[in-house]
Amino acid sequence: EGGLMSKPLLYLETREQAKIRAMELLKQTFLAFAIASLMALRGYKRKSLTSKGAVTAWIVGFSSIMFGMRGFLLLLFYLVGTKATKYKATLKSKFEEIDASCRGPGQVLACSVIGILIQTIHFVYCGKECSIDFEDSQLASSLACALIAHHATNLADTLSSEFGILSKSDPILITTLQRVPRGTNGGCSLTGLGCSMLGGSLIGFGAYLIDTLSGLDARPIACILFGTILGTTGSIIDSVLGATLQVTYFDEVKKVISANSLKRNDAKKIAGMDILSNTQVNLVSVMMTSALGFCIGPLFFR
Repeated sequence: EGGLMSKPLLYLETREQAKIRAMELLKQTFLAFAIASLMALRGYKRKSLTSKGAVTAWIVGFSSIMFGMRGFLLLLFYLVGTKATKYKATLKSKFEEIDASCRGPGQVLACSVIGILIQTIHFVYCGKECSIDFEDSQLASSLACALIAHHATNLADTLSSEFGILSKSDPILITTLQRVPRGTNGGCSLTGLGCSMLGGSLIGFGAYLIDTLSGLDARPIACILFGTILGTTGSIIDSVLGATLQVTYFDEVKKVISANSLKRNDAKKIAGMDILSNTQVNLVSVMMTSALGFCIGPLFFR
């Protein structure tokens, strides 16, 4: 009799749990839809995204947040990076030709596809997001570290590029340590380095805040230190790739770094080989730093 009586109770408990999961999924879907729509529409209206770029941004934003709350790191990168790009844009144009064209799907994916892949693997093999704890969940923790490293690299490199060009002195090329014009791919300055560290630390703090608000155990010092070091490392990797595998031309008529990688009669080659585009350099550097973050996470979160 006890066994028969327990079956309806078990059924009711399971149905109640299913209702809770359905409500959580509905709220997450609505949130992802709203945030992704606002991001894509904002970019398209401000002419920073093409129509295809906006569609791609919507898919990326929706997917990222649907996989978990750490998807908001992508939103943090987008908001801070956009502000940095617009900061003193007129002054920046005196040193570097501004590429006014809208961003297409390729440029959107370069800053997000690795992160989406990491989140997909986490969802398939580990399920819901959990606290970074290598003793309890090694794979999930390694993937979380890879995701933080991914976004830290993106924001660190963006802030380094956007604010480093405003440095009072010309940067040095990371491979030769010789002075080069501001805006040169692979050029480094103390201002740029400091901004790289700031970008990484912002993502680290964002990861700590998101996990805390999600009810997960999070360690602020470990998160911020990890984001800072991985973001800065990723920015340095990007600089090395830019200085060697991405060509830079200096327009001797306009006295600015040319936005066009094609050789022109009025342009002088400053550095690099014409092997990778700027988008490809970003993608490779993010890929390398994400892999590094996956491997060395235990050094910070043990």
